[in-house]
Amino acid sequence: MKTDTRAYHGFYGVITRHPRLILTVALLVSLLAIVVTQQRLQFLTGRDQLMPANTAFNRDYQAYRAEFGDQEEIAVVIESSDSTLAGRFGERLAQRLTADRKHFREVFFPFGLPFFQQNGLLLMPREELATFTANLTKAAPTLKALAAAPSVQTLFTHLTGEMDDLLAAPAASTEQARLDRLVFMLGALGDGIGSFSKGGGAGLSLESVMFRRPDGSESSFATAGRQQVLTVLPVKDESSFMQSAAAIDALRTEIAALRKLPEFAGVSVGITGTPVLEHEEMVTSKHDITLATAITLVLTVILLLVAFRGIINTVAAMIALGVAICCSFGFATLAIGHLNILSSVFAVMLIGIGIEYGIQIILRMQEELGRGAQKNEALRTALARNGWPITMAAATVAAAFATFAFTDFKGIAELGIIAAGGIAICVIVTFTVLPALLTIFPARMPKPRASVGEPAWQRLVFGRPRAVLAAALVLSLACVYPLARSEFDYNLMNLQARGLESVTYAYKLMRSKENAGYFAVVMAATEAEAAEKARRLEKLPTVDHVVWARTFVPDDQGEKLRLLAAARQSLDGIKTAPYEEDLRLMELPTVFENFRNRVAKLKSRLEQEKRPEVKPVGDFLATLDRFFATLEKKKDTSAVGMLKDFQGGMFAEMPVRIGMLRQSLAARPVQAADVPPQLMQRFVGKTGKYLLQVAPKEEIFAREPLKRFLDDVRSVDPAATGEPVMVYESMTVLRDSYRNAFFYAIAAIAAILLVAFRSVRYALIGLVPLAVGLLFMVAGMRLFGISFNSANVIVLPLVLGIAVDSGIYLINRYRREDETPRQVVLSSTGIGVFLNTLTIMASFGALMVARHQGVFSIGAVMCLGMVACQIAFIVVLPAVLELAGKK
Repeated sequence: MKTDTRAYHGFYGVITRHPRLILTVALLVSLLAIVVTQQRLQFLTGRDQLMPANTAFNRDYQAYRAEFGDQEEIAVVIESSDSTLAGRFGERLAQRLTADRKHFREVFFPFGLPFFQQNGLLLMPREELATFTANLTKAAPTLKALAAAPSVQTLFTHLTGEMDDLLAAPAASTEQARLDRLVFMLGALGDGIGSFSKGGGAGLSLESVMFRRPDGSESSFATAGRQQVLTVLPVKDESSFMQSAAAIDALRTEIAALRKLPEFAGVSVGITGTPVLEHEEMVTSKHDITLATAITLVLTVILLLVAFRGIINTVAAMIALGVAICCSFGFATLAIGHLNILSSVFAVMLIGIGIEYGIQIILRMQEELGRGAQKNEALRTALARNGWPITMAAATVAAAFATFAFTDFKGIAELGIIAAGGIAICVIVTFTVLPALLTIFPARMPKPRASVGEPAWQRLVFGRPRAVLAAALVLSLACVYPLARSEFDYNLMNLQARGLESVTYAYKLMRSKENAGYFAVVMAATEAEAAEKARRLEKLPTVDHVVWARTFVPDDQGEKLRLLAAARQSLDGIKTAPYEEDLRLMELPTVFENFRNRVAKLKSRLEQEKRPEVKPVGDFLATLDRFFATLEKKKDTSAVGMLKDFQGGMFAEMPVRIGMLRQSLAARPVQAADVPPQLMQRFVGKTGKYLLQVAPKEEIFAREPLKRFLDDVRSVDPAATGEPVMVYESMTVLRDSYRNAFFYAIAAIAAILLVAFRSVRYALIGLVPLAVGLLFMVAGMRLFGISFNSANVIVLPLVLGIAVDSGIYLINRYRREDETPRQVVLSSTGIGVFLNTLTIMASFGALMVARHQGVFSIGAVMCLGMVACQIAFIVVLPAVLELAGKK
């Protein structure tokens, strides 16, 4: 190939004469951008920093924060079938965390407060306390026997004797009180055996006896005891992208150390709360985006190598892209000064979007080289022919991003500004740095592609334009239904990586009425106002309960103290003896056999007398037989160890538990002044305002129950705030912001198409396949079960801006050159459009490796959108052009 020695003038002449100078300036600017970015770019992590500051809901939240301080606590959820064991774990952990002032500002563990240990029973509902007293009365004879000699033999022998006394009475004269007491104890033992067999607890515990409801379920007090919550306010590092990371790591270290101790073998612990959820979201998304970036770069290089059929042009395109990304980071630093969780993904976007302009230049240059043109002339033609369409294509994408700046959501607006600026930089680099590199690098003629006959798919796609449009119309109409049924997923938990501990325990707290960690907040200026609001709130159908300062002053104390006095009488005469592990294994078979026979006889007696108690006794017998069958299977291996665990779980802590029970039964009248300051300060603010925590009756992570709950709460106080309000309102703002950006983008793209084509007719032609592609995308989402959410909704305006590029390139070539629609699609321009789609899919599709479901959904929806729009532009657009004719 001869060297082109002609002198070029104008802008292209500057490039051909001074390519090394251009590259030197570009590299220096890139290095400067890197330095500025490293020194000045910051990261915002809090969601409230991304929201519009002038909204009523945000002002209400800030007022709440100003009155009560930072309430974004880490919740440590401690679970055990033994409430005493869970409490002991919590107390030990609280001591360790309180000593660590470096990582924790405040530690709060209600179970460890003497106030609750002394007065906890008074806080029970009166009906449940009455049941508690009745249960203790029924269990007193058995407890007296077990306290004196705590062992399996005592338990089963005592109950066997109770049944013998009952069976000795004449038929039809069974004493009802004795029978009730016996059936109650068998039911409690059956529950304990079932729990032990599943690995969840002791065979019989004071909790399972005292807090057992008549229907066999446990009271809320017992449930709360088995799931206790310790809350921690972490020390945050304001300069870090993950502000609570050090505190969370320190907390997990302390939990792991305690769980290794043999005494806490039956305790499970997990952490959740806003700081943990945000931290894990940052960790997973950062890892996912880093991995996706690497995958994107690799896939992009592979695609370019295949498309360009050579290394040199691929290297040139990637160097230009690298310069553009470095400069884009510098622009982000100077224009905004920080990144947020939304704008931090713009680099991944630019890889796929920014490379498309270089693809069009290089492929057209290779096409001209294939026609015999010299390198510089081929490059000049490529720039001349693609300058306007690339500029217009970039304008559509930049416009799609720029529309974000007109939304109310700060995080989205910043992403729009940064990404739009990045697109402009990519275009500048494409018209300066890339041509300079191509001028310096030697030209390599790609091998001509093998000529083959017209494939069948070309005849099908391009040979029947009316049939293609008819099929597109039918499919588009079919897609209207899924479009109408599309929904926005408000549940932020669905964005997190699956299986995260913080998400699992967030759901546990939500489903736990006693320890609800996700509640609305209402403030009141006076105690009287707070009492009135609490009364009205608790009447609402969506509210489970309200907690405020006076919640800890029990109501109906006179009746409750009377019930506790009766319970104390049941414990009179009970003296505890130390527990000994001796099982007396030789006696157990006979003890078990006698006990089982008496239960069977009792069941037969009740069947003869047709008493309703036959069912619970029969159920217990079935449970007992399964337990004995398990012991029989393990008699040669682990039966002894199983029995030791069974007995130890029931009786090892019995003296301590009876002592704690006596302490709790000695409660005295409680006044407001008795509530400890550590507890009161959580509900009375800096200026004396009262805080009311409103717990929902339903699970409110999803939108509909959340809206019902908030509508009810706001009917009492329109200024209600808290995490549920912030989530609902911010998601609404986010959804509306992207919806508005979508319509802004449509208007901007329509205007750009009018400018690009200078023709209403061709502008409308360019919009037809875009509409078809969007309908196909929404239908695809419905087919794959993907909903719009706060992460992937960003894709809507982007698909508009990116996909319409294909129409600009194809229509521009069709109008300027003497080619049919089929020839345009099969030309370097059409191949470039197809390759552009693949690079976009590579960059966004790489996000589908993410564990973070929000990041994954961005990649999935973008890939669906690009495939749908690519089909529309490659198939539908040529049919429209064919029928419309060239004018």
